[in-house]
Amino acid sequence: MKRTFLLIAVLSISCAGPRAFTRGTYEDPKTIALLDDRFNENDVQLIAKTMVNSLVESVPVQNADAPAVMVGKMRNRTTEHIDLNALSDKIRTSLIQSGKFRFVDSKNRKDIAREYEYQRSGYVDPSQANHQGSQTAADFVLTGTLTSNIQEVGKDKLVYYKATFQLTHLTSAEIAWTDEKEIRKAYKKRSIGI
Repeated sequence: MKRTFLLIAVLSISCAGPRAFTRGTYEDPKTIALLDDRFNENDVQLIAKTMVNSLVESVPVQNADAPAVMVGKMRNRTTEHIDLNALSDKIRTSLIQSGKFRFVDSKNRKDIAREYEYQRSGYVDPSQANHQGSQTAADFVLTGTLTSNIQEVGKDKLVYYKATFQLTHLTSAEIAWTDEKEIRKAYKKRSIGI
């Protein structure tokens, strides 16, 4: 009797716990899949595509020969933890691949400065050493903000995101370009057992 009870208890606990995903397949990353009501990779792709197309066709780009851009602050003003570096990386990669932009690496300046010091230390052939004063200056800084609004009534839920990006000229501090992408997703709560 005790063994039967123990066996039933063990089976109940093992069946009630979270199940591990044990088998999977590769999927096309461009396939839209809304598994939950959070910001996801499809949202990143939609925002990046809109911003890249708008920026490539913008007047500052049409009037300039591959301006040098620096990625500035990306602000997450939502209630979710969202990695905006992934979004800015996707935008930067597409803009570089367009051939219409050059980007300066502001995130790795400390590493670059240390490498200059190392190359001047005597360990590197002086004729091959890079030196300070030859970096490309940024013409523009690209910044962005992501906001959200959630409305929930009964079984209905609307999730709204707005991504706003801008390109600011470093000399004049004028905003040379700005655009926004809005995403609105509707969800319905399922009844238990369905």
